[in-house]
Amino acid sequence: MDDKGTVILEFSIILPILFLCIWGILALALYVIESQMLHFAAYTAARVAILDTDEAGLDSAAGFLVASRGELSWASEDLRGITGRKLSVNRRGRRVDVEIGRESDLLSKLTNFLVGRGRSSALIVDLAKTFRHQEVFYSMGRSR
Repeated sequence: MDDKGTVILEFSIILPILFLCIWGILALALYVIESQMLHFAAYTAARVAILDTDEAGLDSAAGFLVASRGELSWASEDLRGITGRKLSVNRRGRRVDVEIGRESDLLSKLTNFLVGRGRSSALIVDLAKTFRHQEVFYSMGRSR
């Protein structure tokens, strides 16, 4: 018996499924890594702001994000506003509140491309909303 055609057929069915699984795992890993970077930047900003000023905490978080992500969009407030990034450090007495967030278009463009081709899937749209927006709120210190 000749099984060459069967092997090619099985491979052509399994390959897209395997590709989607690997792509999903990589997307989730990148999301978790970026989330950890944002959390550490918020922690760094709060720690520096408790010991120094709000501006020093802001500069510390921005410096960490520029160095770790290699994105200059974190460097100035104008660039953050244009690119959809948010970074604020507010000191209230002995308490420091830090807010860091970002909007990313890469995954949303990809999912819009996939959905726009006639495949209306609620799962793909929900994943795009989840991965597109990340926000971290971090507080350090005492209220009074």
